[in-house]
Amino acid sequence: MPTQTPKSMKAITWEGKPFHMALKDTPVPELKHSSDVLVKLTTIAICGTDLHTYRGLAGSKTPPWIMGHEGIGIVAQVNPGVKTLKVGDKVVVGPISCGYCENCVRGKWVYCLTFHPETLIDIQGLGDDFGVGLGGTQAEFIRVPFADSSCFQIPPNGTEYDGDRDIDYVLLSDIFPTAWNGLSSSGFEPGDSVAVFGAGPVGLLCAYSAILRGASRVYSVDYVPSRLDKAKSIGAIPINFKDSDPVQQILTLEPPSHPNGTDAGVRRTCDCVGFETFNSQLQREPGIVIRNCIDLTQPTGGIGIAGEYTPPGLGPAPGAPLATGKEGVFEVSVGTLWTKGLSVGSGVVLLKESQFVLRGLVERGVARPGVVVDEILYGLGGVTGAYERFEKREVGKVIVRLGHGEQ
Repeated sequence: MPTQTPKSMKAITWEGKPFHMALKDTPVPELKHSSDVLVKLTTIAICGTDLHTYRGLAGSKTPPWIMGHEGIGIVAQVNPGVKTLKVGDKVVVGPISCGYCENCVRGKWVYCLTFHPETLIDIQGLGDDFGVGLGGTQAEFIRVPFADSSCFQIPPNGTEYDGDRDIDYVLLSDIFPTAWNGLSSSGFEPGDSVAVFGAGPVGLLCAYSAILRGASRVYSVDYVPSRLDKAKSIGAIPINFKDSDPVQQILTLEPPSHPNGTDAGVRRTCDCVGFETFNSQLQREPGIVIRNCIDLTQPTGGIGIAGEYTPPGLGPAPGAPLATGKEGVFEVSVGTLWTKGLSVGSGVVLLKESQFVLRGLVERGVARPGVVVDEILYGLGGVTGAYERFEKREVGKVIVRLGHGEQ
């Protein structure tokens, strides 16, 4: 571990040019407040949320900013107000939460009212509209405010790097809790049948979570053959929506058991796609996944929305130049939703709600979320190319190791 922090670092930045990320030299963040720590990042990841930015569809109004919100690392500097962390601790970097405001006390940590109250949520890697001066994890260092609450400790195992275990742990910074909580928000109970729309990294981990938690059957809906193959490998039933209507495909496999025929479908559905949705002709069709969920879910069942839906008016802007501002606005049949008595859970993931449980499952070898990882890079030099492959759906989850053998 270095004894002196450098003055500059490498970072992946978004500069407002769609389908282009830049590798830049930038100053190492300075600690500003008594609750801050500086984390030397050792393992990071590219998220589907980052892909929305890469496509020019999401983010703050004004670029540039450092990308990324998934990462683990070693605490390199600690300010006096930090009580539970010390230099050398290994941590997961999470969204910013003070731990003591009304929302934090209620368990809604990502909606913290203390750190920049004018921003609804404070998440790294999306620019100042999502937390002024937060930076991002696709860099060599990151400043973490309110570190006692915003960092989540993981076992050091005597080294900065722990091979496959770190690949599992870095997924605790977002997509594994997002998938787990997305399933929970559907009202899932053991024995339920589940259909997960989207077999990207979050969708695969949602299906994986359902299997771990005792679902009777799990369907994975997508159109990319490699993703459907991976879904099958973890125990889900693949459904290719290019072949035919996915709702009808699953209804054929889940016929009604009641004489009146009203209970066809699955007990729980999960939207792990978000606002970038396509129909069977691979044409954009806003809202099709949520409409499919409403049609497929049994009466009195539940829908969990884990995919990202941007608020109205987000763009167009220099930081989201291809956004229309209406990506999250579309029609659904509330009448069907109401008549069937369906519950709907949604929102930005509340990481701490499941992180302790998931850390325990990883520590004991019960869960291995790294099964969704397709590619491991060493150093930030290959990240811009990884964005291009991810956008083309040539790869799914990409993990990057820092300071560990890269050139």
